[in-house]
Amino acid sequence: MRTLLKFKHLDTAQKLSLIPVAAVFLHFLLFNVIWCLNTTFTPFSYWELYVSAAAATLLLCLPYLFSRRPVVCIGICVLLDLWFVSNLMYYRTYYSAIPLSSYLLAGNLSDFLPSVIASMRWYDVLLPLSTLSLALFICRRGVKRKVAFPFKKRSYFLLFFCLSLLLGIHFSVNGGFMSVNYKLRTSAHHYACATSLYTLFGGLYYDYMEASPSLSDEEKAEIDAWINRKPTLKPLADVAHKDNCIVIIIESFESWVLNLTVENQEITPNLNRLLKDSSTLYAPQVLTQVRGARSMDGQLLILSGLLPVQTGAFCSQYALNTYFTLPKAMKQLRSSRNYLLTVDKEKTWNQGVVARSFGIDSIISYPDFELTEAFGNRKRLGDKAFFEQCREKIERGEIWKQGEHAFIQMVTYSGHSPFKIPEKLRTVHFSDQIPQLMNDYLSVVHYTDEAIGRFVEYIQSRPDYAETMIVITGDHEGLADDRKALLASKAGQGVVSEKEFTPLIVINSPVSLTYDEVMGQVDIYPTLLNLLGLEQYAWSGLGQSIFDPGKPAMAIGPKNNVEGNLSVVPDSVLQRLRLAAFVSDRLIRFDMLNEKH
Repeated sequence: MRTLLKFKHLDTAQKLSLIPVAAVFLHFLLFNVIWCLNTTFTPFSYWELYVSAAAATLLLCLPYLFSRRPVVCIGICVLLDLWFVSNLMYYRTYYSAIPLSSYLLAGNLSDFLPSVIASMRWYDVLLPLSTLSLALFICRRGVKRKVAFPFKKRSYFLLFFCLSLLLGIHFSVNGGFMSVNYKLRTSAHHYACATSLYTLFGGLYYDYMEASPSLSDEEKAEIDAWINRKPTLKPLADVAHKDNCIVIIIESFESWVLNLTVENQEITPNLNRLLKDSSTLYAPQVLTQVRGARSMDGQLLILSGLLPVQTGAFCSQYALNTYFTLPKAMKQLRSSRNYLLTVDKEKTWNQGVVARSFGIDSIISYPDFELTEAFGNRKRLGDKAFFEQCREKIERGEIWKQGEHAFIQMVTYSGHSPFKIPEKLRTVHFSDQIPQLMNDYLSVVHYTDEAIGRFVEYIQSRPDYAETMIVITGDHEGLADDRKALLASKAGQGVVSEKEFTPLIVINSPVSLTYDEVMGQVDIYPTLLNLLGLEQYAWSGLGQSIFDPGKPAMAIGPKNNVEGNLSVVPDSVLQRLRLAAFVSDRLIRFDMLNEKH
């Protein structure tokens, strides 16, 4: 004990042996600094940050303690660099550290390597540079051989001390590890602070504890009460409902590009034309609410009216659960046949399994299309060729056979970050005054707009168009962490939206409307049930239809950020909306909708 506390009594060799341990500890602090650059530095005012980093350091350095070889600490730092940088890049896209369950989806993430690399920042290199500095220090000091580590004989004390720190964190005076984590994750200001407070190890432990297969009677009663208090979905009067529905989900599609002209070039001329149609419903301020599963979360929100699980990806953990969805409602009440058309493989994000759980009858995917126009390193079909080949399949009767009622879900690909479009496919060009990312994003949007315009014209030419409703929306926002830089640029000011809004466009809608209030993606599902006359379906989702006069003009984002007009929202309603994420998480996690089946 005396040796531990009196550092000055150690000789020079023993003091040098502590440098690698200090380097590991500083690695955790450096990661926290870089992480907080994207969030807030509030965690540095909490003792848990330092104690957690110390406990993690002691645990990781146990091999060094027993081997007494400094090169072991270099190896530890290298592994930490890879882990830390991966999580930093993941956060800039998905707004959380990599969840425990998502480590099993590494194969999926490798498909999106350009998107991941695009999220790197120059200061991320500080982590490997610090490891290089440690390696140079060890080499220059000549301490590559075994060192005289001062605490070798007191390893039992270090283990006891480390376990005491961990227990102190778990049962902290602030309410305990799980309680503090939950409070942080449900606060918009402190949403991402838990990762710094408890290190990435703490985040994985929280995910493990959250995945525990138990639902208390109190939680179940709270969920039942929430659902019973939710306003019911009421039918629209005097509305001619449609028998066919086409849902086009555009990758990374944001609202601010609509009705936009940049350097005398109209970005979305086809969609702008459709917005002016007298039978179009348009809601420009749909707050995206996806979490770790991104595009698949978008499909969950739009097609089932459920919010994503709070940690992990529902499509990997709960793909076989019972879901009440728009395709199932169409099949039950309109006798439709349901199709999914996507250029991705069925195994990507478990899309094939999810589609079948959602009530899709036929999946037309990657092997069913001819690669005539390739996008990205994954060589996926570009949107123009995708829509052209979809049209051909319809004309040949491969899908939507004559006289058949159909639900068709179409998922585009070309808008994937980093928005690199082959030069031969560019349809607009901008000057150097437009930042490169903004240039690329607008170019992809213009390209996809033309593809959709041609396809919609074809649908409008069909004899069954009068009975067909076309829904166009985005799976999620597209700019992620790059939004700040574009907002700060001269070209982006007053053009790029500060908010993460995607549009909802309904063509040939039975109700013509421009809804300018804020709504959430979770509100799309009940709105579409209204428009299609499917109100009697067993599940109306967790959101509210925009036709409900009592719907608050607001929504809550994935970081617990509240957007919209709060001036007339009662506290009870706001509290109910805040609780929706917890309710949805438990409904999915414990397959509670199976009870309604």
